[in-house]
Amino acid sequence: MTAGRATLPTLPVVALLIFAAVTPLAASASSPRTQVRTVSPVGVDGTLKDGYKVVRHLGHGTCQTGSFMTGRADRCTTPSSRTVVLDPCWPTASPKTFVCQRRPWQHQVVQLHVRKPVAGKPGAHRLGLPWGIRVNAKVRCLLDPGSVRRLSGHALLFHCTHHRDVFGPLRRDSAHWKAHVYRTGARTRTGYRSLGWHPVRIAWYGAAPVSPSPSPTPTLLPTLTPSTSATPTTTASATP
Repeated sequence: MTAGRATLPTLPVVALLIFAAVTPLAASASSPRTQVRTVSPVGVDGTLKDGYKVVRHLGHGTCQTGSFMTGRADRCTTPSSRTVVLDPCWPTASPKTFVCQRRPWQHQVVQLHVRKPVAGKPGAHRLGLPWGIRVNAKVRCLLDPGSVRRLSGHALLFHCTHHRDVFGPLRRDSAHWKAHVYRTGARTRTGYRSLGWHPVRIAWYGAAPVSPSPSPTPTLLPTLTPSTSATPTTTASATP
């Protein structure tokens, strides 16, 4: 090597640098876009949508506007259920019948008979978070709006399957959402072990209740009076 002359990187080194620079972009491009879905078991006509099944009937219900889970549906209570609270719920075509769905990815609902219809406008408690999310291929997470648990300054947002929890915030600054996932039951001081940021495949939101439109009043056609034939005028012949 000649003194004072800069040494250029060899071809393998250049190839390695290019690969390192392109790999994050390729990974981002290959990551699927987050699907945002709006869920409601009730159609615009107030009947249960196809594919949904009533698995339980309860009575003595009381409902109020403003779901804690979705912010757009209703929240009901009944002493007939072990959990007491049913959230979210949607009114049906029957003025005193609601259907309640616990998880957005399931199609099983509870039919609840209430004592009186809900008054007021829906959405008293508006939340900016989804009702549920799916992380990766299998992990499904349900919103926990009442949690006070915090980790590293962030609030617990979702309880998930497969011994996972999600602490906030969600990264939603692009079409590819991400969630910080933690393993529960870890042998650590907090009981959690960070699994890093994972892509959010699906985000479910609850739809607002829809008041079934009343049946349209048939348009009455005007009554037509049958036309009366004109009586022919008889011209008297002149008397000779």
